[in-house]
Amino acid sequence: MYLEPECPHCGQPHDAQGPLVQRANDHTLHPAQCRWTVVAQTPRRKSFACAGRLDDHTAPARDRPQPTADILRFQRSLRGRLKSPTRTSDASEYFTDLRLATALISTTWPHSRYLLDAKTAERIDSNSQKLHDGSGGWHNQQVRDTPPRDPVVCGALMMAADRLLSRDDLPDFLSEITRTAFGMPSSRTPWAVLYDKHKNDCSERLRHAAEPATRVFPRVNGRGGTRAPQRNGYQAEHIPAFLEPDWYQRYLTSCAGSESKTVRRAAAVRLVQWAMGGTYDDAAEFLGITPVPTHLLTGRANRRSARAGCDPLEVDRALRALASELQSPRQPPVDYRRRRQALHEWVLSIDAWNALVRELPPTLTQFRTLTNDRKRQDASVFVWTLVTRGEHLFAPRPLEATQPTEIQLQWAARRNTAWFQYSRPDPLRHYADLRHVLTKYAQRLAREIDAGARPTSLG
Repeated sequence: MYLEPECPHCGQPHDAQGPLVQRANDHTLHPAQCRWTVVAQTPRRKSFACAGRLDDHTAPARDRPQPTADILRFQRSLRGRLKSPTRTSDASEYFTDLRLATALISTTWPHSRYLLDAKTAERIDSNSQKLHDGSGGWHNQQVRDTPPRDPVVCGALMMAADRLLSRDDLPDFLSEITRTAFGMPSSRTPWAVLYDKHKNDCSERLRHAAEPATRVFPRVNGRGGTRAPQRNGYQAEHIPAFLEPDWYQRYLTSCAGSESKTVRRAAAVRLVQWAMGGTYDDAAEFLGITPVPTHLLTGRANRRSARAGCDPLEVDRALRALASELQSPRQPPVDYRRRRQALHEWVLSIDAWNALVRELPPTLTQFRTLTNDRKRQDASVFVWTLVTRGEHLFAPRPLEATQPTEIQLQWAARRNTAWFQYSRPDPLRHYADLRHVLTKYAQRLAREIDAGARPTSLG
């Protein structure tokens, strides 16, 4: 049978939070006597201990459910983990995992309701409401990490947590339930805060599964350093600011909906964050991305992503598969950060531009636009995107910056039109030829940068 959660005489603790042992310094009480405080009925004394005997078999029996066969098997399995041949470290890690999984179900309630049977779920509903209404609610860390006093609820909750830990899709499940339950950055969710406290004591399997769901990283370079994950493999500099087309096509195209540009940008930021730690904005700054709406992959699946047919959960799952591939690259990865640094405030020199124009068919030299600075600036942006794999929106435009304000506004108004001509699948003939010579130049430029050429020798 289950243990009684309350004193049969005073009915306490009534699910109240408090010390495990009440009146610990009261040596007048027998170990089998209730130590909970009751209000005195006399004016001479404000309170005293209940002192009812907990081993009194004459107390009226309560109509309580009996443990099921599954609960009893689960209890035997817990006892078995405390005996040999189970290693002490394995047992310790398992019970830490169980503690965190139990807290996950509690903090994501009612989104985790389907993990338990209907009757137990109703009991947890009642317990959850009491905790929400109590001091601090779920913001109270002790509340989040405290199992229910009711042994029926506690046993069912722990058994559900054990089954959760044995799921083959544990990484996907953790990402989905935390993303669905919490409307805040993953590293600041109630469960992520609790996980951060105990992650060094849990199993490697849970750490691997929880990393994408929590984004909680150990600090690098001392206490004041940024947070970074404990992993070997790809580095932040190996990720371009606009996700490689091949990576996008193989992993993300089926779940991005109509938000392909936003997903490619946000995916690059996410991969960098996983590699270097820190905040989402830190990763965007590392990639040279100025503040723009790149948070499509974070938080809940908002209305915009729903309308666009973009499922953030599917994107997250695909992105983790891509990250696993990047851990073991088939060929030496590209250092995109070096390329961005080499082309910082870069533009095609006049000599390089004239040489490229001479490679075009003679009929194109009649276009006077090929000789003006705006055309040279647009061509430089196109080369920059090919070399750095970044977006034209964030390319340097030093020529434009030197123009009078009126001219700058005119050039800015033409940016999207010019980029459309360079990027359209069916470009006009003169843009097709120009794109061909610029692509060959960009390939040569990229090889020189990768070989260690100094920025002053380029262009």
